Amino acid sequence: MQHYDVIIIGGGPGGSQAGIVLAQAGKKVLILEREEYPRFHIGESLLPATMPLFKETGFYDVLSDGRYIEKYGARFIDYANDDEVRFGFENGLNATIPMAFEVERALFDKDILSYAVKCGAELHQPENVTNVEIVPPGALQESLSGHDIGAIVKTNLAEYSCSYVMDVTGRDALLGKRLTTRESNKGLNNVAVFAHYENVARYEGKSEGDITIGLLPNGAWTWIIPFKNGITSVGVVCSSQYYDGENDFEGYLNRKLLGSERVRTMMKNAKRTSEVRRIGNYSHTSQKFYGDRWILSGDAAMFLDPIFSSGVHMSVSTSTFAAKTILQAMADGNKSLETPGLGDKYESKARLGGKRFRNLIMMFYDGSFVAQMKKALVRENVRKGFTSAVAGDVWDEGNYLFEKSVL
Repeated sequence: MQHYDVIIIGGGPGGSQAGIVLAQAGKKVLILEREEYPRFHIGESLLPATMPLFKETGFYDVLSDGRYIEKYGARFIDYANDDEVRFGFENGLNATIPMAFEVERALFDKDILSYAVKCGAELHQPENVTNVEIVPPGALQESLSGHDIGAIVKTNLAEYSCSYVMDVTGRDALLGKRLTTRESNKGLNNVAVFAHYENVARYEGKSEGDITIGLLPNGAWTWIIPFKNGITSVGVVCSSQYYDGENDFEGYLNRKLLGSERVRTMMKNAKRTSEVRRIGNYSHTSQKFYGDRWILSGDAAMFLDPIFSSGVHMSVSTSTFAAKTILQAMADGNKSLETPGLGDKYESKARLGGKRFRNLIMMFYDGSFVAQMKKALVRENVRKGFTSAVAGDVWDEGNYLFEKSVL
């Protein structure tokens, strides 16, 4: 049986990032991904606060090579009165994160997974995990060729052992669902309907890559995300209790989008280039993020809501934290992640970032976000604080909004 220091289940951005961090630290890493890339995925707008993590590993050089459009701001438009507020990321607290990128996930996910392999991670794809056996402490330690065994991972093709296993399988939470429970995030039981289009009108100059969020009645909203190749991602999110699209996804999407004069203008010459997709009931938080030799990160641990594009950022960030937690445990002699100061510290940090994002999300859903922000952003410290939060910098303890428990 082949042994690895760490087996990562899931080769999305979070799993790839963990693989990069661990491989660059000299660890023997296996990434198991059930799907063949490239493949479609939603969550296409990156956040500036993710960029330092990519720069730390060198992946930023791939990301910034010209194939992805640069994103310098986020626009929120109240379609009822055509009122708008824009967060320009260069105006946040951290001058080193003035921009991010809009990415087609089929290309982006393939790029970061390939970079993990380049860094030394072993990739088996497609290969489907069928069972994970967590080995009780001491039960098989050093019983197989002197290896420290924390888990046995079985797939449709083979069987492997590892010292630590990471579940980064997204909302499926292959391991997490078995080892812990998870709760739906009340108030965020939403439905998203979306597709890709060509010839959607764009802003000019530096603002071309801005994400545009449009506010609709009953807490519903639209997104418009431009890509480098002329394709634009367009979608609508609403509470499941207000969803009336049944199985006519395209009819529903058109009806909601074209209810706004501004969007009608932007979509005047648009032509759909993909099928229309629908997902729902996606917001949840796991009760526990780690155990003796296992750890959850990304959507397997928690997923909030796509309104502030937190998905990839939280996945990459928590996977980085989780990988570094494993490295610390290995440096201390392959300690259990339940050792004080390891898994508990990781989970607290991950939950803190999630809590701050959730508070920002609930502020959006609780009322007239655009009008409230226009009033609040008059104060410089508040403007910088909100801009940084929208940019994903949710672990900056110097943010005025966190100090005052606003978020």
